[in-house]
Amino acid sequence: MIDLDLEGPGLHVIFGISDGDIRATINDVLQGSIPIRDAVLDLTPRLGIESGCLLFCPAGHRLEEILKMVETGFNLSRFKAVLYNLATEYQLDYLLIDSHPGIEKDTILSMAVCDVVVLLSRVDHQDMFGSGVMNEVASQLRKPVVLILNMIPSSVGEKESKMIGEKIASLFNLQVLTALPFNSDVFENLSRGVFVLEHQKDPLTRKFTAMAENMIAIIEQSREVPETSDNGPTRQAVG
Repeated sequence: MIDLDLEGPGLHVIFGISDGDIRATINDVLQGSIPIRDAVLDLTPRLGIESGCLLFCPAGHRLEEILKMVETGFNLSRFKAVLYNLATEYQLDYLLIDSHPGIEKDTILSMAVCDVVVLLSRVDHQDMFGSGVMNEVASQLRKPVVLILNMIPSSVGEKESKMIGEKIASLFNLQVLTALPFNSDVFENLSRGVFVLEHQKDPLTRKFTAMAENMIAIIEQSREVPETSDNGPTRQAVG
């Protein structure tokens, strides 16, 4: 997983990563000649993952790092090479890229190299409008798009949530992966940890698990038409 929200990185907080744990960030890799392996953190033992592994590339969260990236940015060829090296060196099954919300250069570059674009949206007008714009951009890039509806009000039942999802899917001509209800436990968690690992029996965790399984199926379908890059076949990436 790569934290590519370069203007407001925060995944390191959820994973409990301190500055002392970080040797290099994805900023350093994209803007210099630092190898990607220097920015990779193996979170498998930290999170107690018993099956598979989770590797994480943090983004620079200091103000000077953010301002430098905003000012200079990074180029597409370097970005593609970094992703290819990361995927091949660690033999990744899936590569998840968490990008900045909205139309930003890094977001569009992420969408350009991904096999599947995943949009996360609430059901208010502002979020829906933004999701519509992002869906249009993804369509121009010829990328399959799935939408996750988030923070559905508790007053909305599961049947009604499904109907809302079907209407949005028809409106935007995309697939709605799931509708996640608002959960006060997640809100109170305040990004202090990985919810699904700390609340494994929670109904929302089961919903997340089902969502992940459906997402894997969609990614596997995208492999039927593999894309190639200047560096050879790409691994699967999700934005």
